[in-house]
Amino acid sequence: MIVGSLVACADTPDTRKVTETKPPVKEIKQKKEPKQTKESEKKLDKEDRRLIEYVKRAISVNKDFKLDSIDIRQKKELEDLPGWYIYFLDIRLALLKQKGKKIVVHDKIFSNGKYVVRDFINMVNNASLKDRLVPDMDPALYDKKHLLYGKMDAPNKIVAFTDPICPFCQTYMPKLLKAAKEHPDKIALFYYHFPLVMLHKEAPTVIKAMIAAQKKGEKEIIRRVYEKRFSMDTTDEKKILDAFNKALGTHITLEDIHSKEIERAYSEDLEAAGRLMISGTPTIYVNGTKDFTRQKYKKIIGEK
Repeated sequence: MIVGSLVACADTPDTRKVTETKPPVKEIKQKKEPKQTKESEKKLDKEDRRLIEYVKRAISVNKDFKLDSIDIRQKKELEDLPGWYIYFLDIRLALLKQKGKKIVVHDKIFSNGKYVVRDFINMVNNASLKDRLVPDMDPALYDKKHLLYGKMDAPNKIVAFTDPICPFCQTYMPKLLKAAKEHPDKIALFYYHFPLVMLHKEAPTVIKAMIAAQKKGEKEIIRRVYEKRFSMDTTDEKKILDAFNKALGTHITLEDIHSKEIERAYSEDLEAAGRLMISGTPTIYVNGTKDFTRQKYKKIIGEK
């Protein structure tokens, strides 16, 4: 939950990300919030306000930021726990050391209107309910500028958030990319960058170089980078770019990766991942639903 976590994530919201390596478990169905009468709406409004006040009190005090606002972006009733809801929160913070700068931290919390809990744990398989429940995907992510392979009107839309330095992504993504490229009438693949900075410190530079290469017309740069399987364990941008250019035959410069256009594109991908509360890579959505197995694309193309 939020208590104690904001101190760690206020300056760099992506520092808590870790690679997902857990075996898939059965996906939990999410029940849509029922239509409310005026009386029940008033009750829910009161409960929601009470929850917001609780969260405000629970947020850790930090000399580096102050709370600006808290919004409930989405609320879903739990199918297996009647009366309990998961709240997806957008917490806006003002950074005191950077006048005028604000960030948004995303979090989840459970409540039944009277009690608040951080998580529900399945005693049979030790699975976290909080980890399994995710916000609905924003259809705006079906953005043409992120369409890597396929047609916009393809019957199946896949959105991928990945890190090119993540070993699991390096194994998984070439297969997904190949499937999407070979079946453009079945799959529209939308690609978003999501660096796991704490694990792969070279990822931001590699990603910005990939974006810059795409801008220069290198249409297959994403596929080629995954095939190269970079792993440099350094933050030295010059060394990273030298290795990148040598391996791929590109000519990306420090000026390229720090242009306003590239920095903006990089930030937009991070913001999209933040809104979906993504915590690991690769994270795959198929037709608006998170694919915890990451294998649904195989069924689409008829692969066993």
